[in-house]
Amino acid sequence: MIGHLLFDIDNTLYSASNLMERRISERMFQFIADFLSVPLEEAIRLQRARRHNYGTTLEWLECEYHFSDRDTYFAAVHPASEISELQPDPHLRDFLISLQMPMTVLTNAPMAHAERVLNFFNISDLFLGVFDISYNQGKGKPQSAAFTKPLAAVHKTIEETLFLDDCPAYVQGFVQIGGRSVLIDEKERCTDFTKTSGIPSIKSIYNLPPLLERLSV
Repeated sequence: MIGHLLFDIDNTLYSASNLMERRISERMFQFIADFLSVPLEEAIRLQRARRHNYGTTLEWLECEYHFSDRDTYFAAVHPASEISELQPDPHLRDFLISLQMPMTVLTNAPMAHAERVLNFFNISDLFLGVFDISYNQGKGKPQSAAFTKPLAAVHKTIEETLFLDDCPAYVQGFVQIGGRSVLIDEKERCTDFTKTSGIPSIKSIYNLPPLLERLSV
């Protein structure tokens, strides 16, 4: 039985139609270009060629370029002004409450970003805990400890938890340690992945209740 929900934040708790994810990517690529002193196009090429070997872009920079200033990176990629890139969702709070299930947040973003977004949607009080990229010393999803440490902290098990994220590698990572996952694929870009992996997908967390019923049978 599913007895606990573990949520990603970006493009999971809110719609991918918001500008935030696109703007985060733009700021991230510009930061890489500035740090490596290369044109923006080269920064994008390098990130796309190498980032898949790591959980995050930050981890890639730290491992391959000995980058060591996380605070500067987070401030550049997640400025306080980013909150203007979100649109309100007046139904989200009531929907999450209606699930009547313990919930936790796990993000590869910094805590300032997590708190900013959760406060914007007025849902920060609904979760057992909020765990960011720093909780596991910068080693985020899909590494196993990125899942197991937060679950232990909120006294939940892998077996009772359903993990929801918009990143195929992250949902697969949770399945690989014995968990169950759902891919949030709003724009249906990952249909091949869901077919080959067997991991179910939904377009929005608002489609979650029927899936929960099926998983609980």
